[in-house]
Amino acid sequence: MNENKSLKELIIEAQNGDSEAPEKLINRLSPLLKKYSYKLGYDDACSDLSLWILEAIRRYKPNVIWETNDLDRLIKEHLDKE
Repeated sequence: MNENKSLKELIIEAQNGDSEAPEKLINRLSPLLKKYSYKLGYDDACSDLSLWILEAIRRYKPNVIWETNDLDRLIKEHLDKE
């Protein structure tokens, strides 16, 4: 098993039914989730953001080119809506 898979590879695996891929993605994104959970400042913020990530996996289009800061920007946009 290759533990150095890209986010894109993990997302595609999750979309294809790999039950371990979403957990690996959440673990990989854990620092960002903790950062924004702290900024939100409520008890279930990390769970809410994790659910948002899982929902985003379903909508992800693998042929779209992402820049380095896109995930950070999308989380900020999501937070601004709340």
